Amino acid sequence: QLDCWCKTNDREKTASIEAGTAKQSDLESSLGEAAAKMDELKTKQGSTLDEVNQDEAALQEASALRMKDTKAFHAEEMNLIEAVKACDQALVVLGKHNLGLVQVRNVAQLLQHAQVLELGRRDTPASDLLALRHFFREAQGASSFLAIPGYQSAAPQSGQIFGVLSQMKEDFAKDLADAQAKDKNDAEAYANLQAAKKEEISAGRKLQADLDQQIAELKEKHAQSFQELEDTKKQLELDKTFLAKLEEKCSVTDTEFDKRVKDRMTEIAAVDDTIKILNDDKAYASFDKTVNSFVQIKSTSSMQERLNRATSVLLRAAAATGAADLSLLATRAQLDTFAQVKEEIDKMVAELKRQQQDEIQHRDWCIEELNNNKRATEAGYDTKTALQVKIADLEKTIEYLSKEMEAAMSAVAEMQSQMKKASANREAENADYQQTVSDQRLSQMILSKALKRMKQVYAMLQAEPGAPHVQMEASKDDPGNGPASFAKYKKHAGGNRIVSMIEEVIKDSRTAEDDAIRAEQDSQVAYDNFMQDSNRAIATYGEKMTNMKSSEATSKEDLSLAQSDLKAAVASLGELHDEAGTLHKSCDFIMDTFEARQAARAAEMEALNEAKAILAGMK
Repeated sequence: QLDCWCKTNDREKTASIEAGTAKQSDLESSLGEAAAKMDELKTKQGSTLDEVNQDEAALQEASALRMKDTKAFHAEEMNLIEAVKACDQALVVLGKHNLGLVQVRNVAQLLQHAQVLELGRRDTPASDLLALRHFFREAQGASSFLAIPGYQSAAPQSGQIFGVLSQMKEDFAKDLADAQAKDKNDAEAYANLQAAKKEEISAGRKLQADLDQQIAELKEKHAQSFQELEDTKKQLELDKTFLAKLEEKCSVTDTEFDKRVKDRMTEIAAVDDTIKILNDDKAYASFDKTVNSFVQIKSTSSMQERLNRATSVLLRAAAATGAADLSLLATRAQLDTFAQVKEEIDKMVAELKRQQQDEIQHRDWCIEELNNNKRATEAGYDTKTALQVKIADLEKTIEYLSKEMEAAMSAVAEMQSQMKKASANREAENADYQQTVSDQRLSQMILSKALKRMKQVYAMLQAEPGAPHVQMEASKDDPGNGPASFAKYKKHAGGNRIVSMIEEVIKDSRTAEDDAIRAEQDSQVAYDNFMQDSNRAIATYGEKMTNMKSSEATSKEDLSLAQSDLKAAVASLGELHDEAGTLHKSCDFIMDTFEARQAARAAEMEALNEAKAILAGMK
């Protein structure tokens, strides 16, 4: 039974070591390839992230520049539109044949308010700008057309100023068309750039997500392979240690077993030869003449009595224990000399003591190994339970992180949508603002012109007595009554109300313009704050998602390790179960019969010692 156990375990452990060595080599090669692949993916991930960040920064910079250009364009467009309208109105007024000086002054004020000098610096010659500047300055204090520079004729179309304004109107209209065309081209270029950058950012984020997934899967496989390699190494060490101890134990056992078999075969052969000799017909004839006669004659001899007593003790012990060795020794005691019998008894006692001690050591080894197996099994089940709990916690954590990342991505998408809507609303509000300010300023210009005209008309009316009248009751030498005087002139009461109404409308228009400017500024500040807050929130969500992705990858790696550990724990429990089965096969018989076998050997040794004492002459 022991020989079979040694061979079976040797064969199984040798095969296990060979398979483990091959598996270790394969795993080490696989881990090296996985590490190189992971480095490559991380490098590509870093470069992709840098490209996405650069694209986002470029898009934000382009958006800010586009907003700045849009504001500048709207301001330029409004000024050019106002300048074109002012030039057009001035040309209409100055083109009249019955033009008055007051109208010329109004034209000068209208053109100054439209800032035609500042706008005309780009295309208008310096000499024309100088003439126009003199026209503005002198038109306010001139008393006739001849005093106005560049306008020395009552025929308006022949004046220098008319020609300058005609050319400036054309230049302003051309500049307006060019600015509008440029803004349209810039808007199209920005839209194309925005679409291209968004596509690049989307592709980069998709690639980054794919790389994150590949890295996470590779980490999980790497962790599994690494854990499998560690388990393989540990198992190899255990198998090698087990095999070394097995070979040591079995080599000693094989030597002892071979020696015992050899000794027993020699002993059996000697007994067989002795029996053949004693059973020979000549031996019987000789014994009848010598030994039987000697026994009858010397039956009372003390030597024969001791021999008989020793033989009787050995036979009783053999019957009680079932030991064939004692029966054989009892037979030899009848044939051999006392010295040979005592020597054989000593050998048997020594052998029985050795067997007794070996069995005690085997019993102690069985107890220790079974206890170790039991403790390892209990620890294995505790580890299995702890790993199952850990796996459940990690799965919940991964599920929670996945939901949180989905919520964060939804929040970012919603913010980006709101930012897009806010940009569209801001552009619409700015366009409304530009139109409102332009309309209000144009209304103010027209109303101011009407107000000045009303005030000038009322100021030119006579307010005191004046012109001569028809003489009454006069003769050649007597002038008669003096000329009749006009009654004191009084303004029409409705004129004041019209002037007040126009002034009130102008005031309301300026208030509306100021309110529009303040509202535009407040809206722009609110828009800028909203965009900044949204960008900060998106950046915060991005950092949060990065951290959550890292935590998810770590949790997945830990989950993979825990699953590998659980698999190893289950496999270890299976090995412990197999080991327990092997131990029970080797130990159950020894443990169950230990007391009886020890008692039987003790009885054999006692019988042998008693027989030896009898042969030695002890009572």
